[in-house]
Amino acid sequence: MRPVEEYKVVQDFLARVCKQVRARAMHPEIREELLGHIEERTELLMLEGNSEEPAVQEAVKQMGDPGDIGKSLHLAHRPQLDWKLLVLLALFLIIGLVGMVSVYYADERYSVSLVERKSFYFGIGVLFLIGFYFLDYRKLKKYSAPVFFFIVILMVISLVYGQLYDISPVYVKVGHTGVNMITFSLIPLLLALAGAKPASQWGRWETVLNILYRGVLPVVLYSISSSIIYTYIYVIGFLVLTWRTSKSMKQFAMIAALPLVVVAIFLSTRTDHLLLRWREFMNPSAKEMWYMGNNADAIQAAGWFGQGFGQATPKIPYVLYDNVFPYLIYCFGWLFGIVVGVLILLFLVRIWSISTVHRDSYAKYIAALLIVVFGFRLLWPLLMGLGILPRVTLDPPFFSYSGMNQILDMAAVGLLLSIYRRKNMIPSEVGEAAPMKVA
Repeated sequence: MRPVEEYKVVQDFLARVCKQVRARAMHPEIREELLGHIEERTELLMLEGNSEEPAVQEAVKQMGDPGDIGKSLHLAHRPQLDWKLLVLLALFLIIGLVGMVSVYYADERYSVSLVERKSFYFGIGVLFLIGFYFLDYRKLKKYSAPVFFFIVILMVISLVYGQLYDISPVYVKVGHTGVNMITFSLIPLLLALAGAKPASQWGRWETVLNILYRGVLPVVLYSISSSIIYTYIYVIGFLVLTWRTSKSMKQFAMIAALPLVVVAIFLSTRTDHLLLRWREFMNPSAKEMWYMGNNADAIQAAGWFGQGFGQATPKIPYVLYDNVFPYLIYCFGWLFGIVVGVLILLFLVRIWSISTVHRDSYAKYIAALLIVVFGFRLLWPLLMGLGILPRVTLDPPFFSYSGMNQILDMAAVGLLLSIYRRKNMIPSEVGEAAPMKVA
């Protein structure tokens, strides 16, 4: 039996089907699937006594109208927008903007430029979100190595400069805006890890190099900056990616050991600081523990519906950054705080769902790492404000006055939207093609 794809009637049928499907990357998979159906029907017809060529023609006829099949496949493989994630992001941004306006009306120390700058970064962030949404995220993979190297170099330069001039943290000037390289570096570094060669494909010397370069070096740099929480986030992101890409538990344990040892050494040098934070956490009502105590007093005074918009901050420190959640709860109440907590959980669950429905491993790695980043940066400040977790320096994305970091966070969400947009436009891996319904 000659291959059915050699028959002109089959070639014409496949061409007419694929002409309707704009996702060209799916054409080979669609052709392969349709050819399989045609071959099965041809074999059944030949078993009934038909000769080969009439059997092929009849099999193609039984498949149905190629135009209708192509249109249905186009609908199945067209770009999609994740409205759920977009709505959650919009709610976060609105709440953050309302919070900034409330602070402006509550405290005369803040000028109208506070709201203007927040709105400015919001607008730039929207542009980045749209740009990354339409960008094919797969094109970023080839830039993973240079991005990782470039960010590491910027961190080294900023830390060396800071040590020389006794400045901490160090801000790199971008126009009239300063960028804290320690906080700004986290997302680019982890996303660059997602595009690196999987651990299961590392050779012996590659493993050593990657442990030192991608595992230990960033941890050392974050440790030098004395940023405990960013050290945690990077290490956990590195471990999550290593776990998902390693070929065995033994390899994972070997790769994870050295970065964890570096973290343990770093923490051993910060015992006084850690003990102070622990005492503050355990006894927030003590006079010397004003930070946690003021937050607790404000939240306790909030009630179910809060003190109202534009209320003066009751000695809550850093209301624009780390403690934006306690201030929002003070103004709008416990019920509002519960709603915000639920929205944050829904946001993280939505990112997780994107990773589960996608076929591309690179997309899965990106989503997994962004769950780690946004999970820490959203949940820790919220629980810290409620007195459930110890105090760290970590301002929540979208809600706080984040400046350049807000632009980066919105670009990251745009990348997630780009991943979701193409979830049905990327061919399955070999042996994983989903069954295709035909007439």
